Amino acid sequence: MKKLRFYLVAVILTVLTMPMLQSCLDDDNDYRNTLFTIGTLEIIDGKDYFFNLDDGDKMYPSDTAYIHNYELVNGQRVFIHFLPLEEDKPGYEYNVKLIQLENILTKDIIPLTEETADSIGNDRINVAELWITGNYLNIEHQFFHSDNPDKKHMLNLVINQTSEAPEPDEDYINLEFRHNAYNDEQRKPGWGVVSFKLDEIEKQLEGKKGLKILVNSIYDGKRTYTVEVNKKK
Repeated sequence: MKKLRFYLVAVILTVLTMPMLQSCLDDDNDYRNTLFTIGTLEIIDGKDYFFNLDDGDKMYPSDTAYIHNYELVNGQRVFIHFLPLEEDKPGYEYNVKLIQLENILTKDIIPLTEETADSIGNDRINVAELWITGNYLNIEHQFFHSDNPDKKHMLNLVINQTSEAPEPDEDYINLEFRHNAYNDEQRKPGWGVVSFKLDEIEKQLEGKKGLKILVNSIYDGKRTYTVEVNKKK
């Protein structure tokens, strides 16, 4: 199911970006045959780079002719649009031609306090899937918005330190996925992926089974999702 959903998302994203892609692609076949995946960028020797994919494989971009003015940031989570190349690259499962790179919102886990509760917000948001890759928790989400580019939404994964914080769990770390819509009108659904670094809770995770994440969902109110730390995708 996960592979099918990402394939469909790839089609949607490609349609949305078609005018931009057509302006920079010389061969229509490149556009029609583009594949899509998610990974983490790792820099080699300053300028060279590769991707650690979410299934554990490594991807090397031998052909980057379509990539212009892209700032390399080590550890950046990215949507990768690519074409496979026939020639093997030793040490990598995939050797590819890059078509487009899109950064995935990547954030730290932050504390939720009495002082920051209002600014962090708790507007409704749906979680479609959660999975752990390396040192990141990834959340595929959906929320309603006005489609106004000037209206920005904010997403955070927080440790609740307020008086309403849940009792500590012996086997799991309690977190909350928070959404601030900044009073944006709810006209149409939107989809996205956000990645959160687990560095902040790395020591607390030792000996734990995983994470319990509280979400104020769109249709079902407050829901708790469980993510096992040993089930990496």
